[in-house]
Amino acid sequence: MEVKIITGPLCGYCDAAKGLLKQHDQDYEEVDVMEASALMQEYNLRTVPQIFIDGELLEGGYTGLKEYYDGQT
Repeated sequence: MEVKIITGPLCGYCDAAKGLLKQHDQDYEEVDVMEASALMQEYNLRTVPQIFIDGELLEGGYTGLKEYYDGQT
């Protein structure tokens, strides 16, 4: 599974999402929100974290990621 996470500074939900990914031994590519402005505009995104799994936007940020993992157990 390929994961990309768009994060911002001082973002508790970003830290929680990265922690959840690490807890599940999932490698991920972290992209700073300032470097992802084109992607943020393309998807009309306004908040972080934004998480893409295998190129697909996961709705809900950290909450969506938690639900994703909860559904796999």
